Amino acid sequence: MRSLWAALLGAALRTDAFESCAEARRYYKADALAEEARRLRAGRANVSRPLRFLHVPKNAGTTIQRLLPDARPRTTVVDGRTCGKCIKVGGPCACSLWHVPPRYLPQPSPYADHDTFCVARDPVDRVLSQWRMEGAHRSACLVMRERLTHRCGAAMSDCHLWPQHEYVWDAAGRRTCAHVLAFDDLSDQFRRLMRAAGRDDVTLPPVTSRRSALHHGAAAPETDLSANVTLMIRCAYKLDECLLRGRDIFEECARLDLTIDGWTRACDRSAGRKRRCRVHCRKRGTASARERLHKIS
Repeated sequence: MRSLWAALLGAALRTDAFESCAEARRYYKADALAEEARRLRAGRANVSRPLRFLHVPKNAGTTIQRLLPDARPRTTVVDGRTCGKCIKVGGPCACSLWHVPPRYLPQPSPYADHDTFCVARDPVDRVLSQWRMEGAHRSACLVMRERLTHRCGAAMSDCHLWPQHEYVWDAAGRRTCAHVLAFDDLSDQFRRLMRAAGRDDVTLPPVTSRRSALHHGAAAPETDLSANVTLMIRCAYKLDECLLRGRDIFEECARLDLTIDGWTRACDRSAGRKRRCRVHCRKRGTASARERLHKIS
C-alpha cells in the first residue's frame, strides 16, 4: 500500500506538471463550475442527498459551521483509533479533520453519500484574512514566505493556507466539492443553495462589527501590498486562480522568482517601502494601515 507521503508526492508532481492553465482546466473539467453557478442563480441547483459542508479555511467556514453544526465531519478513524486532528498533510503537522482536503482522508470518506458544498475566495484576500487573524504583527508577505520555510509548509496554522482547488477536486480530477460558492457573492448563493436543500430557515447573518468586516474583507484597510508581492501571492496559488477564478497567469508567474530567496527579497523591498511610508505618515500626522487596524475595537 502506498504511504500517505507517496500519495502526497504524487499529487504534488501532478499539480506541477501542468504547463498551461488550459491544460489544467481540461484535466479538472473546470468549465463545469460556470454552468453550475448559472443553475444556482436560476434556482435549479441539484441537491439530491444530505448536505455536508467542506470547510476551506479562511473562507467564512466558522460562520457556516455555527449555522449548520451537524453538516461537517468531526472525527474519523485512523489506524483503528478515532481522532479529530490526526491527518498529517504537511510533514509532521496534523490538521483538523474538517480542514483537510478529502483527497488526503482515509476511506471511507466522511463526505461519502453526501452532497458537499464549499466556498472559494480570491487567494490574495484569503492570505490577508490570515494576516489579520494573526493580528498583523508581521507583513502578509512574510506570512507567505513562511509557507516555504515552516516545517509544516502550507499545513501551518491548521492548514489555513492550503490551496483551495485541492478541496474541490482529488488528484485524479474527480470532484470532491459538488457545490462551489463564491465568497464575493456568498450570502445570495448560500441562501439559494439552502433553499434547494429545503432549508429556507438558514441564512447567513449580516456582518455586524467593524472588526468582523475587516476579518472577512468587507472593510479591508490599505494593506500596502506592492503589485509585485500581490502577483507573487497569486502565483503561489496559480491553480486556484486558473481553476476557480478563470484567470490564466501562468506566463506571468514563469517570470517570477518564487523561491525562498525570491520571497525574501520581495519582503525586504516591501518592508523598506513601508518604513519610508511610516516616516511620511508621521510627518503628515496620518495613521498607517497597521495602526488603523489595531485601533479598531
